[in-house]
Amino acid sequence: MPSTYPPVTVTFNPAIDETIFLDALQPGAVNRAIRSHRQAGGKGVNVSSLLAGFGIENTATGFLGSDNPAIFEQLFATRGIHDEFIRIKGETRTSLKIIAKQPAQTTDINFPGISPTPHDLTTIAERLAHLAKPGRWFVIAGSLPPDLPPHSFANILTTLKNHGARIAVDTSGTPLELAIHAGVDLIKPNQHELAALTGISPHDTRLLAASARELQQRHVPHIILSFGPDGALFLTPDGSINLTAAPVDVVSTVGAGDALLSGYLIGLLENSPLESRARLASGFAAHIVSDPTRTPPNRTTVASLATLPAIQH
Repeated sequence: MPSTYPPVTVTFNPAIDETIFLDALQPGAVNRAIRSHRQAGGKGVNVSSLLAGFGIENTATGFLGSDNPAIFEQLFATRGIHDEFIRIKGETRTSLKIIAKQPAQTTDINFPGISPTPHDLTTIAERLAHLAKPGRWFVIAGSLPPDLPPHSFANILTTLKNHGARIAVDTSGTPLELAIHAGVDLIKPNQHELAALTGISPHDTRLLAASARELQQRHVPHIILSFGPDGALFLTPDGSINLTAAPVDVVSTVGAGDALLSGYLIGLLENSPLESRARLASGFAAHIVSDPTRTPPNRTTVASLATLPAIQH
């Protein structure tokens, strides 16, 4: 049965995304921007925004710098997202996204973020324990801030599991490995993140898929393995399905993985069958890559983007 509690997203290291559009990026030269766009970001924040825009009530938490929270607070107020972020000393980092037309490419410049104090870590652990309810979904997404010890992250996962919460994790490296060993309910690696974890070449998609299947059977009930423009593999207790990516004009891939996870989670929350969940996820991702402002799609838009043939197993 679906949980009666609205989902919670957790973003330990959010960012203010400054997206700059250029005709072409010329390193070592003066580049004149065509336009720019600024918005609250971070993987968990993106998921909260997409869920809320689709009519899914949710709570967002994590760490925000106390010196510049306004852009996040405006997003939460506009979308009706419940704000449970912990304000910590300093400024939330800025993340630069440079989108060039020729050649079509996105360059990311990500800053490390601010470090929480031991008191901040205690506060967020208490906040998450308070929010944890049996069956409630928690989406923990993005990188960890500097100086957040891996064992603190592992303890948070254990606390949520002990409260009966369901956990989706979208991260990489050591945090992803810890999430797998903690027995979380869903992970969403892309081919490069899984390759880094397993030692398999990111180009060996067949072997990566086999490795993901083994992980799903032994550790994690739901795995979404993203292959970028080549689509995604959805592995679940209900079976598995491959979906190719919708043929849309890609403006920017920033946020595509967050959209993929958001659509799939909505399907889980609505107790939809596997193919419906996968199509919803793929439709979300197709919409986001064609819209760099990451405006949430409506159901009609998603349905029109999720009609490609699927391969079920």
